[in-house]
Parts: sequence; structure tokens; C-alpha cells
Amino acid sequence: MRSSAVLPITLLLSGCPSGDALDSAACVPPFAVATDIDETLTLSDGEWLDQLADPTCDPALRPDADTLMRAYAERGYTILYVTARGEEVELSDGRSAREATEDWLLAHDFPLVEGALYLAEGYGVTGESAVTYKAGVIDDRTASGWTTAWAYGNADSDILAFQAAGIPDDHIFLVGELAGTMGVEPIPGEEAYTSHLDSQLPNITPVTCD
Repeated sequence: MRSSAVLPITLLLSGCPSGDALDSAACVPPFAVATDIDETLTLSDGEWLDQLADPTCDPALRPDADTLMRAYAERGYTILYVTARGEEVELSDGRSAREATEDWLLAHDFPLVEGALYLAEGYGVTGESAVTYKAGVIDDRTASGWTTAWAYGNADSDILAFQAAGIPDDHIFLVGELAGTMGVEPIPGEEAYTSHLDSQLPNITPVTCD
């Protein structure tokens, strides 16, 4: 894994948007990168199941997923974490799924701003429900004036949601076992993001924020 400087925690928490929430962003127009979490930022969906069974378990990070998302944040993009994990799920240590997810993102130095982590209602969603929910998150951001410039996922529901939300296929990246399908950009292999960084970074136009 390539080494990278960790952003100061104040920048990780404030990011490009200023104020208390995404809707008070100072970037005009505000740009975002949408990403799934399980098997997209982690190595497998099973990592979350392992953590549910044992809250001390630290879900394995897909190599350089953190580096990639920090690279976007350093260039002024807000990272939208859109997961099918459910708001009503609670771990045996008393943390909610939201709290456990936030803890993991911050522990692994992902850029996280207030209002940028989305969990599904109830105990989570799959299939068509996941498509509808994830597309709706991005559509709501678009209606608020945001542009979702890039998107990352591992499941067909991720890709269908991104496509339904109007993100171009060549700006959608599919990692994991399905990489190379669905007409979007493939990032195959467990070390996917390490090689992806070199090809993608030149394509990321920095966002100017006031």
C-alpha cells in the first residue's frame, strides 16, 4: 500500500463544505463523490457481519480506499458514503450502526463531513429497495444543487442506482467480483485502488471553494 500524509483531523471533519451540514457548503457548485462501503471500501460484505457478531472486529480495509477518498477531499470534493446498512441495527456494545460506521471511517482516516453518511431506514435494504434508496440519496443532493462527479460500488444495486441518478457510465467504478460487467469502469483485484490512483488522479479537476 502506498503511503500518504494523513490530513489534519480538523480538515477531515470540516472538508470543503463549511458550517454544520452539507446544505451550507461554501463550494459553488458543490461537487461530490458517492461511494458504497461494504466490499467497496472494505474487502467483503462479510466484514460488516463479522463486526455485528463481534463489535471489537475491525473490518478489513480495501488497500488504498482511504488514500483515494482523501485524494478527492484534498481536491475539494465531498465524499458521500451511501450504505445499505440499517439505521435501526445496534451492535452488542450498544453502538448504533451509524456510530460504528462513523467510528470505522474516522479510525481509518476517511474524510467525513457532517451529513455525508447515509444509512437506510430500518434494518437495511437489498435489491430493488437498495437501488431506489441509493438513487434517491443522490437525486436529493442533485435537487439541492450538487453534482455527483464520480461514484464507486461493488454490487449491481450500486451501479443501477448510480445510473438511475444520471451519473455517466465512464464516471462509475465497479470494484470486486463484478468488475468488468454492467458497462461501467472496472477496477478488478483486491489491490484495485492502488493501481486506480495513478490513472484516476490526473482526471480529478480540483474544485475551487470560497
